[in-house]
Amino acid sequence: FKTLQEKNISFSCSIVGGEGDLSTSELEIEIDARGLNRVVQYKGKKYGADKEEILQQSDIMVFPTYYDNECLPLVLLEAMQHGLPVISTFEGGIPDLIEDGVNGFLVKQKDATALAEKMEILIMDSEKRKQMGDAGRKNYEEEFTLDVFENRMKNILETILSEKK
Repeated sequence: FKTLQEKNISFSCSIVGGEGDLSTSELEIEIDARGLNRVVQYKGKKYGADKEEILQQSDIMVFPTYYDNECLPLVLLEAMQHGLPVISTFEGGIPDLIEDGVNGFLVKQKDATALAEKMEILIMDSEKRKQMGDAGRKNYEEEFTLDVFENRMKNILETILSEKK
């Protein structure tokens, strides 16, 4: 965020989620120390309508995880459901959700420079944001809805039953 601010790129960021590597107070100290108080706010955990509202008001989902047990983050599916382009990392199952350059960008873990570059691209290019968001929404609808899951489960069960006959 500091890199974007130093380039005079206009943005605002809401950090949403529970405490992780930093406590709330440590995060707020970091935001203050970097002079990001006007553009970055920590919102804490959000659920239900509050989470929906944040997703609807967002333009980009940035999830720069380096947690080595990251499987298939539901937050990325929620972003795709809301038509948001995603910037994340090559961790766990994330590359199975995010096709680099199609419905978002993937960067190496802990590479702040690459992360800032991808954020800048999406902040500055509204058409690319829309294209990537639409591609993510399409992927979500084709692969991750409840109907798709139920149909796949039904097909698996029917295959098992027919093989037993």
